[in-house]
Amino acid sequence: MNYRILSLDGGGTWALIQVKALIALYGDSTPGRTVLQDFDLVAANSGGSIVLGGLLENLTLGQLLAFFQDQTRRKSVFSPTSSFGDRVLHDLLGLGPKYSAENKLPALQNALPTHCTKPLSAAAAGLRRLGATEDLHLLIVAFDYDRERATFFRSSPASGPAWGVGEATEITVAEAIHASTNAPVNYFDAPAAFPDRSGRYWDGAVTGCNNPVLAGVTEAIVRGQAPQNLAVLSLGTATVALPFPQPGQPSSPFVLQITDPGFVADLRLLATSILDDPPDIATFVAHVMTGGGQGLDKPPADSRIVRMNPLISPVKKGGAWGAPGSMSAAQFTYLAKLDMDAVEQPQVDAISTYADLWIQDLAPNQPIRMNEDTLERELGQDRFQAAKAAWNAIK
Repeated sequence: MNYRILSLDGGGTWALIQVKALIALYGDSTPGRTVLQDFDLVAANSGGSIVLGGLLENLTLGQLLAFFQDQTRRKSVFSPTSSFGDRVLHDLLGLGPKYSAENKLPALQNALPTHCTKPLSAAAAGLRRLGATEDLHLLIVAFDYDRERATFFRSSPASGPAWGVGEATEITVAEAIHASTNAPVNYFDAPAAFPDRSGRYWDGAVTGCNNPVLAGVTEAIVRGQAPQNLAVLSLGTATVALPFPQPGQPSSPFVLQITDPGFVADLRLLATSILDDPPDIATFVAHVMTGGGQGLDKPPADSRIVRMNPLISPVKKGGAWGAPGSMSAAQFTYLAKLDMDAVEQPQVDAISTYADLWIQDLAPNQPIRMNEDTLERELGQDRFQAAKAAWNAIK
């Protein structure tokens, strides 16, 4: 029997995309814990850890989607910072925190009051795949603010003579989510902290694990699984890919806009870069780690990693770049420029609409590897339904 991993990217409210993907796989009335019983390990970061929390709480997938789509509940997690100075700085320069770290943990505990107030080690007790000998293993990624290194919050140990000691954690699921969702600098106003425990944390994206697929694959290998025995479903929260402008071509909303470097612009870019390249390369590295598809004879799959992630990129229409589906250029540009912390209703509606286009194969899927100039697939699947078929082939 293979070993199934579910990997859930970070991305704030954009994580509703992961819920829509799960609905396309399981149906909206399926309880979260039923979904989890289809896997052996779940690795999650930031917004993906909120999805994991909702699954552990046993919300149906429809209820979990409603959580992300409800503005009041979104804003309970993303509540404004009380710091006047931070608000002024952000209004003037577009830099600086907007949200309160202190208010986030109580909001998460209130939203996920049953299973997510349990220690991580107890939250998945009894959850296991049919035929499995161990309970579902949970892994939530954060960055230790004081030690300045990655922290893996685990539900059970990942240790061995060749690997050292990877201890389980006794913090609650809600606390682990709080740590993992605390994006710094341009988002939350302080490191995540717990009222009754030591430790301060930033978002796991700071570790390069905004896409935690590498953490999940590594954890499974440390726990005794052969790389060629893994089947991994990696769910993303959308990524923007625009072709590079060509000399002599007119300006277009469908190509990269090249800007001049400068202190404020570069600082803003650095503050948001934790969400960028590591998630894109991680899936390919995981593909290599699991054998690069060698010995895999399960068409249409070409890898033990299946990536499902909307690609916000143009498509060729009559030889020229254009918006996917029936989108206008203005709608495409609006979506491509949205920040991770989209909380206003029109922003979330735009994300939700694009996710629907993606699931209907009217917008592209991010393959495992593609040509950055032509945006053509080199490995993996460039449409959602093809990725779904690949997952069904290997799972």
